[in-house]
Amino acid sequence: MLFAIAFYLNSLGNFVLGIALGAVLGPAEFGGYSMVALAAVTLAVATLDWLRFAALRFFGDPAARAEMASSLEAGYLAAIALVTALTLALALAGLTFGLSRPLFLMIPALAFALNRVDYAGSRFRAADRPVPFLWLFGLRQALYFTLTLGVAYLTRSALATAGALAVSSLAAALALSPALRTPGAHWRRGRSQDLRLYLGYAKPIVASLVIYQLIWLINRHAALAALGPAITGKFSLAADVGQKLFLVVNSLPDLLLFQRVLRSEREQGRAAAERQLAANFVLMFALLAALAAGYVAMAPTFEALLVPLAYRGEFARLSAELAPGFFALSLIVSGVNPVFQLASRTLPLGIAAALALALNFAVLTLTPAALSVDTLALVNSLAFVAALLLLGGWALRCTRAYPRFRDLGLVVAATAALGFGLRPLNDLGSPVLAALLALAGGGGFYAAFLIAFDVGGVRALAQDAWRAVPALRGRIAFMTR
Repeated sequence: MLFAIAFYLNSLGNFVLGIALGAVLGPAEFGGYSMVALAAVTLAVATLDWLRFAALRFFGDPAARAEMASSLEAGYLAAIALVTALTLALALAGLTFGLSRPLFLMIPALAFALNRVDYAGSRFRAADRPVPFLWLFGLRQALYFTLTLGVAYLTRSALATAGALAVSSLAAALALSPALRTPGAHWRRGRSQDLRLYLGYAKPIVASLVIYQLIWLINRHAALAALGPAITGKFSLAADVGQKLFLVVNSLPDLLLFQRVLRSEREQGRAAAERQLAANFVLMFALLAALAAGYVAMAPTFEALLVPLAYRGEFARLSAELAPGFFALSLIVSGVNPVFQLASRTLPLGIAAALALALNFAVLTLTPAALSVDTLALVNSLAFVAALLLLGGWALRCTRAYPRFRDLGLVVAATAALGFGLRPLNDLGSPVLAALLALAGGGGFYAAFLIAFDVGGVRALAQDAWRAVPALRGRIAFMTR
């Protein structure tokens, strides 16, 4: 539960930081900054995230932890050396993909810094060490809102802001490096067979995530080339805010629910695990459908409350156009991918992502979609929805347990009622009041509906959460003594 608290606080901090940087930098500079940040995240996922996934999967065994830490660090250093050499070669050849050379060279530095914190966090999670995990992400957020935001305010420069972001992340990772050390571990003792095992485990998952990131990156680059930096900045803010919001809501339930699947498989067998997967899909479908409906219905209120003045108007419209993509991608990660992971058939994940990328590229190439930011947003959503439909159909062939049509129908009905019920709140005249009523009234109605009809077995989850509260209070009291 402490990991959950730290995760949500970190995600909330990233969400607020994105809006704050958009306000301080302005659309044009924020467009350049967001391109560098997205490229850095994509690069980190492509070259380093396999080590993070491997740490989450394998680092929990204390007996072999020193050997694992040695191999993980060896792989980390090798990846950094390879990416640095490749980036320098591209920069010297003049291949900077529309960015200035300093901005292009900032991409790998930012990628390493951001991923180092995530990698360290994955090792703390695997070793069940919540205290350094809290310190790691808490320190990074503190530096984000002092150093990074301060540099952005003083310089109004995309390059300086990206550099400050990298320094903030790296400083947090270095500060917690003593807690990360494993006795007996050294990168020189890393074993190639371990790295092959880690790479084989994580490769299909990483490949699909990289391809999905490429869709976002290609569409932003298309906007930059056809519409200019100011429009790209407005498109980027709508994309960044929506992505982070859906990530906050989606990731932790996804992690906790999949742990229930693995526990069911260990204790009751494969059939029980597949039944749990089906129930998980309904729960994530319900959660994400409500989020998407509320996000679209309340976009004008959300814009009035949080979005800088220079981005208003376009933000609410683009958010509604991008929302189907946010929903589809989140449901792929949390509702569909686990079916293939449990069946150890992860190749479809990469195939579906590649087909979505091909569809996106074909539409951009064969139509004038890139000449309008609205059609560009709709193409973005189309690619992710197509991937969801393809993977969903494929997943039905990999399991013997399916979501109950009754539950899915109830979710659709409740979501439609939620969306139509929330929309009039935008006309209240007070964005704060409208937001509070939407959260309390809409959220309360939706939760009560799910519990009343026990959609996806939600009652059992609610009871488990209630029983965990006393234990959480005791652990927090112990930490604060």
